[in-house]
Amino acid sequence: IGLLISGYLLDNIGRKKGCIMGATLAMVASFIGTFCRNYEFLLIIRVLQGMGNFVVITGAYVLLLEILPAKLRNFANGYSMILWAMGYPLAALISYLIPTWNYLFLASTILIAIVSVSIIFMIESPRYFIICGDYEAAKASLERLAGMARGKFDIQSVNLQDDGKEGGDKARSQSIGQQLKEFLRHPVMLGELVIQMFTWFVSALSFYGFNFGWSSILPDIYIGYLLASIGELIAYVAAVPVIHALGRRCGMIVFFGGAIVSYLIAILDVDLGGGYTLESISCLVGLVFVSAAFGGIYLYTAELAPTSHRGMFFALCSSSARIGSFLGPYAIGYLFDITHKAIPLGILAFLCALCAVGMLFLVETGDRKIPDVAAEVTERRKGFKIFGSA
Repeated sequence: IGLLISGYLLDNIGRKKGCIMGATLAMVASFIGTFCRNYEFLLIIRVLQGMGNFVVITGAYVLLLEILPAKLRNFANGYSMILWAMGYPLAALISYLIPTWNYLFLASTILIAIVSVSIIFMIESPRYFIICGDYEAAKASLERLAGMARGKFDIQSVNLQDDGKEGGDKARSQSIGQQLKEFLRHPVMLGELVIQMFTWFVSALSFYGFNFGWSSILPDIYIGYLLASIGELIAYVAAVPVIHALGRRCGMIVFFGGAIVSYLIAILDVDLGGGYTLESISCLVGLVFVSAAFGGIYLYTAELAPTSHRGMFFALCSSSARIGSFLGPYAIGYLFDITHKAIPLGILAFLCALCAVGMLFLVETGDRKIPDVAAEVTERRKGFKIFGSA
């Protein structure tokens, strides 16, 4: 629910305002949780927390990617993913130190409040102002960003209205109705969205399917989660140089290719001793590749989506990932229990293969500016070749 709401908020009231609203909702819900005494009320609080947190996470990420130049986006994405991975052990530590769950809500409130201070000082994306037709506000944001970078240039002499036009003027009417019309007017953008949604779904299906199933794959569930968390951190660190060297498109193909090979090797019955098998080790390696793909897909989606639809892209893609995260533990875990392991592993390998093929139909974005409107997405694909570049 929070993801779907975030798409509307970020695309229609702004990245920064959306983050402020999300942080406020998450903070209030967490504080109320301090006084919760029944299960039904707890469920409501958790729903509100999730809604607020996802708006903040999505909005802050979108805003960050929109103000950074192409050469820095990959590194910023890797840094964000590493912080995400480090949040798991931090949450576990806080839970260990605070045994009373009501006080965990209070601790969460304090953490959200601390983080929210930075949101107040965030500079709204000038790209967002441009697609809304507010060119003076866009210039003000650019001046503030230039001041942070200690740059000197006369922004008032720049004509932002001439920078890529949609139907004669980039100052289009930003609304859900307009966004849906542009999907019909530019079917290429819709095709790229569908590929991205499927990729997010498969990545989450595999990631959470294993993270909730180490008890049936590894001899010690605690060691399993420890190794999985280390593998996830390694994946996010390694993804940065791989994407930098190969690009977004080829990097994603490599990640899914590594997952395919790992899952197929895991089908073999080889005992490595100490309770470990070729399956357990290969699944851990496969999870590293899937984690790298999961981190890379955030960056790729942000660069493929136009500014006018970026919030909606993330809302729909992340919602697809949530569906995958729900199905993974049940579908994959259940298949491991009732069938030969070749069935679930073969399905995962096949799904990853479809993702790799899907990447062939997307353009490379690492060396290009982010599109602002749907027309630029169509324009970007002129001269595109599946086995080559535009």
